[in-house]
Amino acid sequence: MTFDPFGDFETAGYLQNSLQLKDSTEVKESEHFAFELSIEEALAYLAKTKPIDYTSVLKVHEILFSGFYPWAGKDRNELVPHLAVFKGLHGDPRATVFEHPNAIKMSVDYALELAADHKRFRERPGEVMGQLAFAHPFLDGNGRTILLVFMELCYRARFAIDWSKTTKDDYLRALSDEIREPRERHLDHYLKPFVVDIASRDEWPATISSIRGLDGLDKEGITYESLDNPEVQQIYKTYRARPLDTSGPQESDD
Repeated sequence: MTFDPFGDFETAGYLQNSLQLKDSTEVKESEHFAFELSIEEALAYLAKTKPIDYTSVLKVHEILFSGFYPWAGKDRNELVPHLAVFKGLHGDPRATVFEHPNAIKMSVDYALELAADHKRFRERPGEVMGQLAFAHPFLDGNGRTILLVFMELCYRARFAIDWSKTTKDDYLRALSDEIREPRERHLDHYLKPFVVDIASRDEWPATISSIRGLDGLDKEGITYESLDNPEVQQIYKTYRARPLDTSGPQESDD
């Protein structure tokens, strides 16, 4: 099933893209070209933005993808508040359930609060990345937007992830497991061996461009269902809550 939340794929192409493209390969290539052209502008915006908040995350998406998606910078709750988004079919026990549209901002805000505790963040980088991924704010471009925000958050906490040592399949497996079972810290266990001391921002555009699989990760197995569906409503009633730390984040040292 084509991911068609607007219901106009035949006339407007995939997600109303500016070129009205329908072919999945052409969509991936054009979308990623727009992303590549905008990386440096988005990184420059993040570097000068303090503090990073939900509005900042929306702005990064707008910078990265407005050349391809007219709706870039708008979240799912604004665009399609009536739809739930999954990776895989919602009846599959291994499917990834993303945040309810009306709780997206709360989820991102919580991730940013966690990242503000720099000592904890370095010890638990997967917790922050997993929370951001679970929020899944946008219809497309989540992985790339979140990656840039995450790298800037790491920089401010004085560490980095050596992405060159990671592999696409292992990372995505750990990320999916993290979203389903955050208390098990799957992504922390995967990322911790790749935590290194802070690196210069100058290297980031080349680093990001070299990460395998960035072009089109959001399109792999994404499905949607109406929130009016009783089965979907039941999923959100029974789906595990994110493991909020009742002690709250500590003060940032930056």
